[in-house]
Amino acid sequence: MRRSCIVLAFLVFSLPITLQAEESSIHIRGGGSVMMEMSTAVWCDTCANHEEWIPLMVESNGERMIRVNLHSAIDDPLGNEASNFRKAWLGLTDADSTPAYHFDGLLESTPSSSRGELQRSLLDAEEDRINHEVLDVTISFNSSTVSIQALVDEPLQIESTSITLMLLEKRSAISPVDATNGKLFSNSVLKNIVSVNQNESIMYPSQWASASFISNNSIISNFTFDWPNGLDMNSTEIVIIHEKSISNGGRTTLSALSWDVEPPIGDEVFSLWVPLIVMGILIATIVYYSRKLT
Repeated sequence: MRRSCIVLAFLVFSLPITLQAEESSIHIRGGGSVMMEMSTAVWCDTCANHEEWIPLMVESNGERMIRVNLHSAIDDPLGNEASNFRKAWLGLTDADSTPAYHFDGLLESTPSSSRGELQRSLLDAEEDRINHEVLDVTISFNSSTVSIQALVDEPLQIESTSITLMLLEKRSAISPVDATNGKLFSNSVLKNIVSVNQNESIMYPSQWASASFISNNSIISNFTFDWPNGLDMNSTEIVIIHEKSISNGGRTTLSALSWDVEPPIGDEVFSLWVPLIVMGILIATIVYYSRKLT
């Protein structure tokens, strides 16, 4: 009996006990990723064909590339204000054909029709980048509120640049009625966006976040928002971009990084009261039977 109680006590204290707190934060450092933004639609048959090989390409390139799907505003349930704003920023209109690919803000001169061609576009974008900045980003969760600080310590440029924050839904479901091209989901769909510079902040949906842009020899941008309704934190990717508007209407990326959101640590506290109670019962049992046997 004594041996059984000791073994049981060992098993109780071997159980995993989670340490949790009310607030958590993570730190990300990067900036060398290339932005690949795809104009797409649920009714686009060519887009559906490309989806047969694009996910494999994105996965094989890892942190080299950040994918963003921008859905059409025409007859597309995944189209939204954030995508409309971003496409306009890239110089796209609803009259432009889909799919269309922008790498670091620049539209491909020849639309890709194969994985090899798209990989070549990625290599070209990396060669055009030459140098990239280092982005230091800290994200803090406190209950349902998220605070993000993005620091560019040695910016390549400050004037006419913006820090842009995106929330992407990693996998958005599409109903069979709407998915006329046969694809029942879309990856990396832009849901929320805020872009802030020295003069203004622009965001879609309206007023979903607050943002600031402080520049001297470095750039610090702070973003704060309550987690959007309808967006699953476990299926969200956050993107931070330092980018520039060029005088001829072009766009370019100076640095970019992304990371998958980890769920915020809950408000439970580290507690041993359950195993302590069990252990107390076991000790009492051992003492009782020891005395009985003697």
